[in-house]
Amino acid sequence: MKYLANSITKHENDSKIRYIGTSAETKRELEKIFKLPLLSQELLKWYNDLPKSNDIMFYWTNDFYIIGMQNLLVALEGFRFLREDKGWRDISEIMKWNINWIIISSGGGNPVIADISKVETPIYYDYVGGEFSPKLLVDSLGKFDYFLSVWLDKHDDIYYKNGEYQSDFYELMEKEWKIKLSDEEIKNICEFLPITKSKENFAPIEQRIKEKVKKYYVYLDDPGENKSKVILAVKKETGLSLDEIRNRLNSNGFLIAEGYGENTLVLADYFISLGAKVRIEQK
Repeated sequence: MKYLANSITKHENDSKIRYIGTSAETKRELEKIFKLPLLSQELLKWYNDLPKSNDIMFYWTNDFYIIGMQNLLVALEGFRFLREDKGWRDISEIMKWNINWIIISSGGGNPVIADISKVETPIYYDYVGGEFSPKLLVDSLGKFDYFLSVWLDKHDDIYYKNGEYQSDFYELMEKEWKIKLSDEEIKNICEFLPITKSKENFAPIEQRIKEKVKKYYVYLDDPGENKSKVILAVKKETGLSLDEIRNRLNSNGFLIAEGYGENTLVLADYFISLGAKVRIEQK
């Protein structure tokens, strides 16, 4: 089960992935109070060859992350652990969060969950909001690992637009996925991330940039009520330290993203979904 680790090593010096830190303060606070349950052997093997202290973002997605092993407690913030006026508390009972559920990845802020109570470590997914009732993605961590490695290896911006791939290119990936995954498993994962086959042909990215000419600029004007989540999302997207983020929040025109394509707008929508007030300009 080293497909993903090998793919990450292969691409760590190109533009496909980005290493992201996490909140050191939150991490310290959680580690003083809480402990993770013993991880399954499968999960320990998986993390053996992956970066331990950094999350990994698939750069073209804006919001798909693989959580670093040392950040697994922080990943449970808002799902199992919640900071309130009186301090941190475990809300697993309230949220129906099983203590054997570990968040190893996320897409669009929604968790990808490993069930460490089972030998094969099946992978589930759920959506933020209300009580949790995860749905099965694939029946083993090994299958999830393989799926991600193919996605990382095969992705090409030329054939990609806002979560959709040119039909022929999608079929090229799907052919590889079918070596280890069933049609139903591929369908589940693609719907969650999302990854889809385009219903129309679109121009390569270089041509789309030339045609649009103008570039999108996304500014954060106000983090809103979910300030901690928004700041964490900004940190993941920009790589800035928490102090730098706080300083920029006090100034006008905090630029958090720029780009030509729809992905920049998708990122803006993500911050809006967190309750932040953002401003989009074209120049």
